[in-house]
Amino acid sequence: MVNSVCGTISYKSPESVGVENHGVEWALEASTSTIAALPCVGSEARVLTHLHVTQDSLRLYGFATAEERRLFLSLLTVSGVGPSLAKKILSGMSPSRLSQALDSEDMPALCSISGLGKKTAQKIVLQLRGKLTTEEDEMAVGEASEVSSSLAAMGFDAKAAAKAVSVLLEDPSITALSGEEREKEILRRAIVELSS
Repeated sequence: MVNSVCGTISYKSPESVGVENHGVEWALEASTSTIAALPCVGSEARVLTHLHVTQDSLRLYGFATAEERRLFLSLLTVSGVGPSLAKKILSGMSPSRLSQALDSEDMPALCSISGLGKKTAQKIVLQLRGKLTTEEDEMAVGEASEVSSSLAAMGFDAKAAAKAVSVLLEDPSITALSGEEREKEILRRAIVELSS
């Protein structure tokens, strides 16, 4: 399996991204959130991948985060969900929001995703509900709580701070960051937002 592709971002389109490595350009199909999270054309990047093999085609899918790839692979285990639909689902909802929607059986939110019908949404909920919470999700909850508490200690309204942090955690440019860097960026942007 091709685990990742490292190189220069050569193009971005609504459906895919190109990564050039030593004279070879890889065309990776990707969700809109991955495309948004990756750096601009000409920048160096590492894109996680999944090679999807069928009888008559080989398609390489790209992901900005390990969490998105994990969700993509989980969605593929559901009967009636192929890679194209899995990509649409991940374009319509962030990984953390999708996990929440599945765990709370939020059918209206799931059915609002373009191309996802009610029956398939129900199948996804039945098969994946409660199975997608990971250590990363728990860390994100703890991180949100910590940043919200810091903002409240600075004198910002606690409810407004929690809401601002929650919105920022959905932002692909934030989810692409890791650990301490992500926490600092959330805090910085939340301060800007709450001060305006």
